Amino acid sequence: MAPLSGVKVALVYPPYGPVRNEPGIKTVKENYGIFPSLSLLYVAGILESAGCQVVFIDAHAQGLSLEQTVARLRAFGPSFIGYTLTTYLFFQSMAWIKAIKEELDIPVIVGGVHLSIYPRETLAYPQIDLAVTGEAERSLPELMAALVGGGDLSAVRGIAYKQADDTVVVTPAAMDLDVDKAPFPARHLIDNSIYYSFISQYRNFTCFITSRGCPYKCIFCEQGSKPFRARSPGNVVDELELCVKEHGIRELDFFDSSFTIRKQRVIEICAEINRRKLDIVWAARTRVDCITDEVLKAMRAAGCNRIYYGIESGNREILQTLKKSTSLEMYRDVVSRTKKNGINTFGYFMVGNPYETEATIRQTIRLALELDLDYAQFSKVTAMPATEMYTLLLKETGRDYWREHIETGKDEEIPRPLCDMSDAEIQRWTRLAYLRFYYRPKYIARALSRLKSREELIRSLHTAWQMLVTDPGSQHDDAGMEVLA
Repeated sequence: MAPLSGVKVALVYPPYGPVRNEPGIKTVKENYGIFPSLSLLYVAGILESAGCQVVFIDAHAQGLSLEQTVARLRAFGPSFIGYTLTTYLFFQSMAWIKAIKEELDIPVIVGGVHLSIYPRETLAYPQIDLAVTGEAERSLPELMAALVGGGDLSAVRGIAYKQADDTVVVTPAAMDLDVDKAPFPARHLIDNSIYYSFISQYRNFTCFITSRGCPYKCIFCEQGSKPFRARSPGNVVDELELCVKEHGIRELDFFDSSFTIRKQRVIEICAEINRRKLDIVWAARTRVDCITDEVLKAMRAAGCNRIYYGIESGNREILQTLKKSTSLEMYRDVVSRTKKNGINTFGYFMVGNPYETEATIRQTIRLALELDLDYAQFSKVTAMPATEMYTLLLKETGRDYWREHIETGKDEEIPRPLCDMSDAEIQRWTRLAYLRFYYRPKYIARALSRLKSREELIRSLHTAWQMLVTDPGSQHDDAGMEVLA
């Protein structure tokens, strides 16, 4: 492998905002928080471990203009520029990639889950030169070595590149990585004090993953198509300790799709956090069928103050269609036990599911209120690529909407499979769900009592005002008002 010592690589995270065909509604999207790009930070760690000199430009978090970003790139003088791409934000990212390429004719390398689905369609854009189509830990250093040393790109697994005639070549996937051997995200390249979630209370804040993939097969999530691989407790807490001692991290969110799949591993992680006396506050995402009282007690003792549960719907038949191996009774039981253990609860719900009607949405809103969750998020269903739900859409319509979106740039509304409700109806009901949940006098009083800072109060008031006044739809619309009873 050719030496990469001193090779300069710039990683750019462009700004993004609300777009068509995304799950969130505009007000929530704009106020949800600012999170570091964990995928690009992993890439930075991989490149530095291989000997490269790396700069990370987070234009989104820092509010940088295109001109400011280009100036920073010129000052650094990279040999390569890297980006991560997501399908639904593809054209927001491409606008920046095209503009930067016009100013700096430097080879562009892209990665992300999107490239494992649409590599040829993406490399058809002349501004993109190369792609990593899977996990970067193995593929990226080999790709860089081949580029710098003049090696054979066809011998590098897990990449896509163009031949002289612009034909796109996609090489076979790389072997799965031992996740304990992955370099840690290069958080030293960013200002960790500028990140937050809309309900985080302490700075510095970051996000974190302890596993990859998921053994469950929910039809709306692409993670179920990937093998579940969990990092060891020692490896996880080594990174946590680095976060605390080197980067001043006080609060973090575990972004694993289901943090508590292996319960004993979670208990051991919590015990190690306590053994090392790490003063952190943290939250995790999981499923109600992956929780026990022993796990809850261990998590609370180690600093967990919030669990995000994927609840999705208040209708039993819809839950079965989504392949959620849960029940309404289980939701009630686990949320209650979580609260009894002193941990706040956050419920994820979806609007516009297969077979959704106004009646089933009312059931979902009623369940959210009945559970008396501390927080709730209501998302519009979007059939994302590489999910079973998207396969249903392909069968129903005969069209590959996302592929057409990438190939043609046509930004059209993507239908929801097996759902007769219009996008306007889904938008209206999603907003109403937020209003019903967050604008109860009881909820407002409780929310004000737990505010920890002036900044948090300002964020909350700003979001509340936007939801009431600036979002589409009439604030006088009384549909579903009876759920407040």
